[in-house]
Amino acid sequence: MNLSQLEPGMILADDLTTGEGRMLLPRGAMLTEAHIRTCRVWGIVEADIQGEEEAGNGRFTSFDQIDPGVLEVCKIMAAQRFVLNSASQPVVKEMARLYVLHQARGLSPEQARWMLSACQHDDSVDIFAPSPTTEANISPEAVVRQEMELASLPNIFFQITESLKNPRSSASYVAEVISKDVALSAKLLKLVNTPFYGFSSRIDTLSRAVTVVGTNQLTNLALGVSVIAAFEGVPEEFFTLKEFWLHSVACGIVARLLAGRAGLAGDEKFFVAGLLHDIGRLVMLKNHLKATIEVLRPAKVGRRALVDVERAVWGCTHAEIGGRMLKSWRLTPFLEALVHHHHTPMEASMPAEASVIHVADFIIHGLGIGSSGASLVPELDPRAWKKLGLREADLPDIVRQAERQASDVMTAFFPEDG
Repeated sequence: MNLSQLEPGMILADDLTTGEGRMLLPRGAMLTEAHIRTCRVWGIVEADIQGEEEAGNGRFTSFDQIDPGVLEVCKIMAAQRFVLNSASQPVVKEMARLYVLHQARGLSPEQARWMLSACQHDDSVDIFAPSPTTEANISPEAVVRQEMELASLPNIFFQITESLKNPRSSASYVAEVISKDVALSAKLLKLVNTPFYGFSSRIDTLSRAVTVVGTNQLTNLALGVSVIAAFEGVPEEFFTLKEFWLHSVACGIVARLLAGRAGLAGDEKFFVAGLLHDIGRLVMLKNHLKATIEVLRPAKVGRRALVDVERAVWGCTHAEIGGRMLKSWRLTPFLEALVHHHHTPMEASMPAEASVIHVADFIIHGLGIGSSGASLVPELDPRAWKKLGLREADLPDIVRQAERQASDVMTAFFPEDG
């Protein structure tokens, strides 16, 4: 339940901890007014309450609650979806279990069988067969240069970038810069008033938002949100833009949660890195449609990682293109490194931070939230999971929070979709 819904007398169904993992109240404790105030102080936005059964909202918590026919189909789909990962890894096994519980909601056996037939893979497809129309050896630098020449980003983006780099920028100055874009300002205010932040009182002005969220944090958010508008009209043959941004938003939310639990500072930076981690794919769809189709189409029906198909066909990956794109936009080296290495976190200059985006991307693909164009869950580097120092038992809570918060954040980013 969201913080605003908590009342004295409610009983905790799970331990109540801060984002950094500090225990505040144990499972079974009865909430008081003081406890709820403490939640606000620590920035806790929700708690698991006894009697508020997830299954009552169509959510399953165990396989026993699922129709046997649906369960069997969802298990087959999980085996297909996680084929790039080793089932011997406990984290992979737990994510596959959560995928089954997530996919089985509201499905009839007939619907489940239809879904299974729709996601069958064709092992006979040779994704590395040469194509006469392939743009061989695509240069990330050339792709980025072309995108920069098109000058598709709004002017407000570069004004915000400059304010972020200026150490003398005050909260009032940042608010003044952002307020020049009315649509952006409205989205940011709507975002900071969602349960994603859990503030106890409504925030009505940008200056107040900058004060309570933080100058750098809100500026990073503004940068991420302003990028979204630059890619309207991208072809939607393989996924809709709404599906793409849902995947990206959910990845950012999970990255924020993972960073907090792993004790890494800079929640908003991790959210923005997750939001922009696949931006290279949008750049390619926008400016190199034919080359992108020649990657997405075979990857959709084959059993190879999409990023491996990119390397084979293009000679580079969307992650490399995305990292160089962020560098050309003069964003921070932190964001550039995390986007560039979200498939190769151990090669990054900050492997622990890059591991956050790598694991977040694995989790969201594992749940099947939104779409990035990949039909298979990317291979998880076990070193990245180990780097974060988390437990498999942390995953259900992270998944629940991400699912709840994703719709709130999407509504803030795309208010016209309500």
